[in-house]
Amino acid sequence: MKATKHIILLGILLFSMGCSDDDDKTLTPQDPAFVRFFLLVDNDGNPLEYPQFNGGLVPVTSYDHQSVLTLKIPVALTASSVSGNVTVNFETEQTNLSGISISPQNAVTFTPERLVDTIRVSITERWDPSANGQLKFNLISASDSNITIGMPNTNLPNDELIVNFNDFTLNYRFPADNQQEIIGEVGESKTFSVEFPNGYIASEISGLSLFEETTSDFAYSISQLPLNNLNRIDYTFTVNEDIQTDELQFRTRFTLNDIDGYNLAGNPNYTFIKPFVAFRDNATNTANNFYNLSDPFYRTFGEHWFDFNEDAICSWQTFFAFTFPVVVDADHPNAVLFDNMGTTEPEDDIYHHAFRIGFDSPNTTGTTNSFDMRRWFDNESSSQDNSPGFNITEAIEFFPTDGTSTTDGFVQVIEQDLLISNTNGEQFILSISGGGTYSEISPGLFEIILELTTANSDLFGGTRTDLYRIYNSNSYPEPLDLTENCNDPITL
Repeated sequence: MKATKHIILLGILLFSMGCSDDDDKTLTPQDPAFVRFFLLVDNDGNPLEYPQFNGGLVPVTSYDHQSVLTLKIPVALTASSVSGNVTVNFETEQTNLSGISISPQNAVTFTPERLVDTIRVSITERWDPSANGQLKFNLISASDSNITIGMPNTNLPNDELIVNFNDFTLNYRFPADNQQEIIGEVGESKTFSVEFPNGYIASEISGLSLFEETTSDFAYSISQLPLNNLNRIDYTFTVNEDIQTDELQFRTRFTLNDIDGYNLAGNPNYTFIKPFVAFRDNATNTANNFYNLSDPFYRTFGEHWFDFNEDAICSWQTFFAFTFPVVVDADHPNAVLFDNMGTTEPEDDIYHHAFRIGFDSPNTTGTTNSFDMRRWFDNESSSQDNSPGFNITEAIEFFPTDGTSTTDGFVQVIEQDLLISNTNGEQFILSISGGGTYSEISPGLFEIILELTTANSDLFGGTRTDLYRIYNSNSYPEPLDLTENCNDPITL
């Protein structure tokens, strides 16, 4: 009953919002029950799927559908009480469209426990944007004569909904986290995906080779999984050769192929890597010195040797980045138990990598300033959707001296490709690598001395090198100036 009450209260709120000043009032048992379309669209033009809700939005009367994903149209019944099942009939008028499937076809059903039903519009063919395709839905009758069709006002009854099929773009990409680590055992398998944020037409994609190998050091096989998701295609990558030689690193890398009718908008590369293995005592847990999950805004602090003012004078530029552990599986060779979740069941245990840290934003739509990279550029986009590469969730790995030192050792930048964009939507791939040393320079204060190498032929004419000092606290001594040259900002 609680869920029913919440839905009724929600309907009351929207009833009030949709009425004029003359008929604005709270719904009471004496007021008529009513049914209407309840499609909410966010500021980016994306429809909310019930039970998603935003009290600042009003149900739309028309919507421009710009993807081939299934459109889910909520229909809501608002009543102080409902006895038994209620059926509401609707009709659909289709103009200049084909390959459209609507379910259910002509009626939605409500129960006392479920006062929202959904009409699903599935798409199996491309439409011609110039044809001005359209679906027009109308609610026409209810099995209960006490239920009014549409909200009882003249301004926004929501008994009619028009869906327009105009311009659309179908994009594809590899995920932003486009690298997986493998152990190198024969038969070891990993799942990865090609993403289609606006969906894909199965008949256009089926049988195509979406990507190809650019380099590989070992034997493997790939199998495509069934097409069960409209916004991604999943694959299984299987290792077919024993490559567990500790002293060697092995890598297989793929790049996406061109697909007619689809726009590559995102990371084009994906890598499986078996890193070289060095003895390290996990009890050392060096990474733990560089994050604090009890503080969601914990940061590491750094100095970047940089010509920020573009005056041909290099100086240390202060920056920070939000820093987090790297979560791994329990069987990872460098896993340390972080939290058993208060249970004796191992399935919900959380493990962290004892020697890796990453940089990420506590804001799900934002980015942090990994390696001060956001200062490298002018005209960059800092949103996570456009520039996921500014968040480097696996960034630095520690190698303690003799595998056991708690005070010093060397570090490596996790080699990977980063995707960033400018404010015009143009994308760039930055390939990063590098290394250095770390040490405890005073009790509890660690310093990383790091050299980062980044490759992009269009932006840098090849590679660039940047020098850093990174600390686990902002109480660090000012580093001495260097004699090396430095970089200045680049306009993307």
